[in-house]
Amino acid sequence: MLRVPLLDIPLERDEGEYAYIAWRLGHHELPYRDWVDQKPPGIFWTYAAALKLPVDPIRSIHAMGLLWATASAVALFFLARRFLKQPWAAGAALLFGILSIDPYIEGTAANTELFMLLPLILSQLAFLAAAKSDRHRALLLTLAGLLTGIAVAFKQVAAVNWFLQLALWPIVAGKEKRLQSTFSFAGWSVAGITVVWAAIALYFFGRHGLGNLMENVFTHNLEYIHSLPWHTRLRACLDTLAVLARTEALVWVLALIGLVVMYVTGRIRELLFLAGWMVTSMAGVSASGYFFPHYFQQLLPVLCLTAALGAEALYDARFWKGVPAWSRAGTIGTLSAILPLIVIYPFLFIYTPVQAVKKIYPDNFFEAMPDLGEHLARITGPDDPVFIFGSEAELLFYARRVSATRYIFLFPLYGPYRNVQEKQIAAASEIVRNHPAAVVWLPNRLFFQPGTEQTFTVWAESYVRKDFRREACLYVSRNETATLIPATAGEEPSIPGEQILAATYVRAKP
Repeated sequence: MLRVPLLDIPLERDEGEYAYIAWRLGHHELPYRDWVDQKPPGIFWTYAAALKLPVDPIRSIHAMGLLWATASAVALFFLARRFLKQPWAAGAALLFGILSIDPYIEGTAANTELFMLLPLILSQLAFLAAAKSDRHRALLLTLAGLLTGIAVAFKQVAAVNWFLQLALWPIVAGKEKRLQSTFSFAGWSVAGITVVWAAIALYFFGRHGLGNLMENVFTHNLEYIHSLPWHTRLRACLDTLAVLARTEALVWVLALIGLVVMYVTGRIRELLFLAGWMVTSMAGVSASGYFFPHYFQQLLPVLCLTAALGAEALYDARFWKGVPAWSRAGTIGTLSAILPLIVIYPFLFIYTPVQAVKKIYPDNFFEAMPDLGEHLARITGPDDPVFIFGSEAELLFYARRVSATRYIFLFPLYGPYRNVQEKQIAAASEIVRNHPAAVVWLPNRLFFQPGTEQTFTVWAESYVRKDFRREACLYVSRNETATLIPATAGEEPSIPGEQILAATYVRAKP
């Protein structure tokens, strides 16, 4: 119910790249080989399924996210039942439903974290079931590994789930033959992971794209996660936590109470499981060092479950003596959900989709991209390639135009990566070869960080100046409204008090 009013929010940057590649899958093209991206392939196949729904593409993508988030909440309820009485398990699931849509954790977007959580939660269910069952243990352990493998197929950091389970298995599985049992866990669970990734590898190998998969999804990401210094990582983490505190501060307190109560009451195995899950989830959030808000979605299942334990402990506290049960439950429920509901309220009942995306992603102007995409479609033919000097692949998706380069967003060409100059030169050659009919100039400030290789920038400026004429400009006014205005005689109009966000160029006639 919370997600339905937010289905029409325009796509953000990451959603745009997934949507574009999913669209091109329908043209028998292949991720990584034909289009550069660093996310595992699960997200592209899921988006491709969403695009087959008979509704508007933006709505269909977000509807797919709605289905997965709902399934995750249901799965969390069944997992929470292993720690809590049924009403409190339902409370954990409901709290997850509320926090997962938090606009300031970018929960309105159908991002990789949202799809990763369902198999992760189900993997924990299979893991705990295996710990209590000798009869179907091998099957359940294989299932736990298979589900972890599926989660990794959405985002690489889901792999921390397997290391958590490996560390916990000797503790949760009993005292007998711990070493032998741990080797058994490792063997069966790795077999499950292998099934998933062997199938993925065979799929790409059969299409001559296995090397590209390995380079984009694994090799490049190892460089990506080492690209930031520690002081920058710490500042990014603190900045994002300050944003999340607006909705999650009271939930953090309840989660801390839950952990303390488990320790005091001697529920040590449960404490180790939940505390370990929290620590490894934080490791996944921290891997890249960028600490984008949507990364913190990985923490939501264990955070909500642990907060429900704290809420249950508060409900049973002695200081409530004489207070009716319904009053206690209502007070604690309000305490848990009041901050996120206050934040979410205007997004549900006041803001339009355009206003909502401006609030969630200030300074990014994703609300202007659908109109710019339609304009791009008008000034080009259906088979015309387009070169976007920027990071907004959603423009290509909205326009249904093919990129003139494999780099549908240019971040992999700008950064402390090996052979980056060679990659920039190769991308320039590719663009010249594909002869784009139009260019959208929409650079991202991250392209120009100190020390960043600028060979591609210098080439692109020269290429556009030589072979193209300015066709229109996207202006941003003082009130942060983006307006597309045609250029006159190949030059942009002069409008006092406004700045150019983007410009479109068409190929000049010889």
